Amino acid sequence: MLDEALPALSLAASIRAGRVRAPMQQFHREVTAAIARFERAILASPRHTEEQKQRAKYAVCATIDDIAQNLAYSQTDGGEWARRSMVVQFFRENIGGDRFWQLVDDLLRSPRENYDLIELFHACIAAGFEGRFRRMPDGRQRLLEIMTRLNGALEHVRSISMSELSPRWRGENAPATQVNFWNYVLLALAAAAGLLLFVYIVLRLILLLSGEAPWDRLTGINEGAPLTMSREASALPDEGPSAQAQGLRRFLKPEIDQGLVTVEEDAQTVRVRTTVGQLFRSGSDQLEPGREALFRRIGQAIERDKSGFVTVEGHSDSDKISGNLAFPDNMALSEARAETVSRILREEITDAQRIEPKGFGESRPVASNDTEEGKSLNRRVEVVVPRRSNEGVQ
Repeated sequence: MLDEALPALSLAASIRAGRVRAPMQQFHREVTAAIARFERAILASPRHTEEQKQRAKYAVCATIDDIAQNLAYSQTDGGEWARRSMVVQFFRENIGGDRFWQLVDDLLRSPRENYDLIELFHACIAAGFEGRFRRMPDGRQRLLEIMTRLNGALEHVRSISMSELSPRWRGENAPATQVNFWNYVLLALAAAAGLLLFVYIVLRLILLLSGEAPWDRLTGINEGAPLTMSREASALPDEGPSAQAQGLRRFLKPEIDQGLVTVEEDAQTVRVRTTVGQLFRSGSDQLEPGREALFRRIGQAIERDKSGFVTVEGHSDSDKISGNLAFPDNMALSEARAETVSRILREEITDAQRIEPKGFGESRPVASNDTEEGKSLNRRVEVVVPRRSNEGVQ
């Protein structure tokens, strides 16, 4: 019965709440059609008596009339609605709204035979029927009391439990599972693993907070200059630019012209040094988009050179790292970045075993860390190979 009445009650409730706006004539036309459909549906139902059907139809009609005649914009059309109200149309007489409350009292005296009607009357009040209580100071409170009585009657009739979510649920009559020795062993192992993890995290945090000062003192012993012997050795004869370095420069000319790398050499090594500061994501060993292709080109150049062992050096600026459990300091970060580049080079170089990654942190700057430009140059990767004596380019 309630399902059939929902279209009419929902429309009236939406109009009353302002969710739907419609002229009074349109509202009258639509709700008349909805009540007519409701009437046909309940008349076809064999479950209810003729008196119950008439009471249901009256409840819906009275609710619609009560809502319509108290709308904010019904002042101009209220008289017309009263002449063509739902009660007048469907009952051919003007039954007062107090009849609604008389029926509520009657239903509550015999709830077992009228639970469908009790549900419907409860829904009518929820949709907006107020009747004489609209103008009473305590009208809202009294309406809530009536709705509580209707709801309580439904709970009594349908035996709805107030405490059980699923009143028909029944547990399985099975013996309780016994906890054996191995359950306690597993529980103890899990607790021990959790304790070890907690201790590890605490010690790691302590190391993060206390390890920077000793490292700063160590690197500050000879800040700004590499260590050298007090007695200088005799200078080696200057052989000029090596054919090895020239070959690398020719192969990497597009990258050199774009300002991405330089090729430098000394008496023992030739190194390909990146000159673009933003190679990796901040505080991470993940390359920025497009940077992998640069290191693949460097790997192809080293493969052509065939120069023995390859050292991949990671370097950083002097900015401290904080709150990063994966990379507690610049040394750890530079080592991870060197390993990332080494993985790419191993795919381009035939003998991958000759590649060795190393991290140096901020200990070997090539520029001042006092400026952003200097920091950008210090955040670099250098691929170093042994220098060969001058001979023909391979």
